[in-house]
Amino acid sequence: MRKVLLFSLIMAVVTVPAFCAQYNVLMIVGDSHVDAEAQYLQTLNNVEGISFSYEVVHINSDLGNRGTKDAVNFGKEIEKGNINLSDYQIIWFTWNGPGHDEGYFMEGAEDAVKEFVKNGGVVWMGTFDDNYLDPDGNQVGGWFPIDEHPVTILDTQDAPVKITPEGDSSGLFSKPNKVDMNAITLDDNFANVDKDFVILATRTDNNQPAAFMLPYGKGAYVEVCYDTRDAGKLEAAKPLLENGLYYCATLVKSAAVDPGSKLPITWGEIKCYIHRKYERYLNNAP
Repeated sequence: MRKVLLFSLIMAVVTVPAFCAQYNVLMIVGDSHVDAEAQYLQTLNNVEGISFSYEVVHINSDLGNRGTKDAVNFGKEIEKGNINLSDYQIIWFTWNGPGHDEGYFMEGAEDAVKEFVKNGGVVWMGTFDDNYLDPDGNQVGGWFPIDEHPVTILDTQDAPVKITPEGDSSGLFSKPNKVDMNAITLDDNFANVDKDFVILATRTDNNQPAAFMLPYGKGAYVEVCYDTRDAGKLEAAKPLLENGLYYCATLVKSAAVDPGSKLPITWGEIKCYIHRKYERYLNNAP
């Protein structure tokens, strides 16, 4: 009987989602104040049955502007093939990731990041400083589709938050944690967005987005204007960060970030699924 069950589980797995799927996250740090955010995220190896692995890249080498000695030129590393974005499903910008205080750290990486999203990847964005410009004079940078979706960044502080119906249904604020956005410190926010942005939460001080999702190609950009620059702010944001990982995974359309491909089910994932089902059977067997 048990052999029959095991065979049935193997045959059924082709119709089952990849419960043991692993998502590779490229975490981009541009401000030494949020090294702790990157360290915390690396402790989240499994969220709601989804596994995550991480690579952290520091991209700000200006020690006078809260950079780090081990920082790399992100654009040049992509150009040389030392960083291959197709190895990842999620790009995660920590607070002030792409630039701050008149420093911009994404030059040369713009097209690669946009192609990453077009092909099914998801970019998560914390707060961005309003006080920097890319070489074309844009506040955000050309790695975000600003030509198609122009936006501005406002110099704002903390504010109360109202979750929208779209935010409620997204799960970003409810799975796996119930997130109290009013316990989280907000910072500079995106503003003047167009109709293609799905607004997940709004600030009550200016009725601009506190959180949004922008579908782009087969992928998406997600932004929440949270602040994690010190221990207290990070602690308050931890439930949101965990939810953000899970939410990004639900948006990923292609595990290999390759046009036309689907989330692969590997033998390791099949074994994981079978093991869980078989273990449940044994536990419930008379």
